[in-house]
Amino acid sequence: MSGGLITSLMLDEEYVVHVLGFDRRMLNEGRDNMRLQQDILEAHMIAEGWFSDGVEYLKKKGVEGYEAVKDKALEVPNALKQFGEDATGVVAAITAMINDPEELKSYASGIYAGIRSWPKKLIKNLSYIGQWMKDHGMPTFAKGVSKIIDLLKELWMGTKKVGGWASAVSMMAFGLAVKYIEEEFGILDKVETMRSYVEDPKELFNDIKDELGSMADDALDDIKDFFKGEITAVVENSELFKQITSFLSEKLGFLQTIKDKFIDLGKQVAGKALEQFAGPIGWLKQLYEVFQSSSWVLGHLTGMLQKMSFSA
Repeated sequence: MSGGLITSLMLDEEYVVHVLGFDRRMLNEGRDNMRLQQDILEAHMIAEGWFSDGVEYLKKKGVEGYEAVKDKALEVPNALKQFGEDATGVVAAITAMINDPEELKSYASGIYAGIRSWPKKLIKNLSYIGQWMKDHGMPTFAKGVSKIIDLLKELWMGTKKVGGWASAVSMMAFGLAVKYIEEEFGILDKVETMRSYVEDPKELFNDIKDELGSMADDALDDIKDFFKGEITAVVENSELFKQITSFLSEKLGFLQTIKDKFIDLGKQVAGKALEQFAGPIGWLKQLYEVFQSSSWVLGHLTGMLQKMSFSA
C-alpha cells in the first residue's frame, strides 16, 4: 500500500483491513487520499493504545510470559490457558486478539454469527406488535415501539460499523448485554408472548383470565372485543381508551426495560464508546460497573474467548 503516512508506518494491508476495519476496496481506490490515510493513522493509534495498555498491565502484574503477548506470538485460547480465566487472562487474550488479523477475523465472525439472531428476532416481533398497535388506533404505543426498534438498530449497526478489533470487542459487549437482559428479565420471551397475544387473543385471555376477571363485565367484554378486532376504533380519552391504555402500559413494560437495561447500558461499552477507554482495563472496569459483577463479566467473556462464539 503506497502513501506517505501508511508507508512510513509500514502497516500491513491485512492489519489495516482486519484489525483497523478499513474496506480493502477503499484502500485500493484511495492510495493517495490523505484524509483516508489520516483516518488510518488515528485508528492505528487507538488500536496501539489498547494493545500497549494491555501489555503494560501484564508487565505490572509481573506475570511470566507477557513478552509473548507483546511480541504477538500468543494465540487467544493459549493466553487464557497460560494466564488464567481471571482479569489477567482476559486482558492477555483480548490484547493478543487485537493485533492478530486472522484470529481477530475468526472471533469477529464467530461471535457475530451467534449474536445476530437475538436482535433480529427481537426487532421482528416488536415490528409486528408496533404495526398491530398502529392498525388498532393506538398511535402512541406504536410510536413507542418504533422508537425502541430504531434505538436497537442504531446500537446493533453501531456495533458492526466500527469494524476491526473495535467491532469484535463491541460484539462481546453486546453479547454480555444480551446475556444480562435475558438472565435478569427474559425479554425475548416477554416480547414473543406479547406478539402471541395480538396474533391470537385466546392466548391472552387464557394467560390472564384471573387479572381480567377483576374487571367489570362490560369493561372485560370491551377489551376482549378490542383484541379480537371487533372494535376497530377507540375514541381517545374515552373510558374504554383509558382501560385499554392502562392494560397495554402494563403489558408493554418491557419496552422501558429494553431501553434502560440494554440500549443505554450497551452504549456505554460498545461501538464508538470504546474510544473513551485507554485500553482493556478501563473497558473491563466499565463492564464491572454496568453489569454489577466482575466475576459474571469475566466468566462470560472467558466463555466467548474460549469458544470463539456466543450463545444467548
